[in-house]
Amino acid sequence: MFKSKTSKSALVAALFAASSMAFAGPYDGIGKQITDEAIKPWDISVFFDGENLPAGKGSVADGEKIYQAKCAMCHGEFGEGAKGYPKMLGDKLEILQKHAKSDEDTVGARGINNLWGHAPTLYDYIRRAMPFFAPQSLSNDEAYATTCYVLYIAEVISDDKAVCDADFLKKTKMPAQDNYYTDPRPDVKNARCMKDCMKEEPVVKGKAVIGDVSVGAVKKVGE
Repeated sequence: MFKSKTSKSALVAALFAASSMAFAGPYDGIGKQITDEAIKPWDISVFFDGENLPAGKGSVADGEKIYQAKCAMCHGEFGEGAKGYPKMLGDKLEILQKHAKSDEDTVGARGINNLWGHAPTLYDYIRRAMPFFAPQSLSNDEAYATTCYVLYIAEVISDDKAVCDADFLKKTKMPAQDNYYTDPRPDVKNARCMKDCMKEEPVVKGKAVIGDVSVGAVKKVGE
């Protein structure tokens, strides 16, 4: 039995030190090396050009069954939208653009057919985040099938016998694809500046925000 707080503190410190040494690795005892198996569920990003699309396939017919069971309650039986959730089939792209140029509200006119840029990223979103109540519960084949059916009811594809896989999605051109621009410039890594970074005093040319609230001690224009 320990009779002093000092002795108890020393014991606790020794136990913590021993624990840290037991798990010591390249991170000096903070956490542990992550395994490939632990990374796998998170490493699921599919890019706009189809990079990282997994093996698998799914048909429009199979996708309809999944959609009606797990998607229609939010997005509508025919993709018309329900309970305030997004439509699958929106207005024609030309009509949406016309409303937007007229500064009209286009939220109710949006859909997969006029706003989504690339079919592979539609697959990515469905597999990653849908259905809303059980994200990432779809298998790769089920995600392909659901994507295929969504493309069909959004009138992006017209063949009700279509079977979607990686090659199919890569070759599918979305109506709004030309509205998207991929920046080809490479990432630039500069040295981080932490002190005396500006060679000149900054010049405040206007208010930080519109209204009566400014950031920090910035004076309003005219003061």
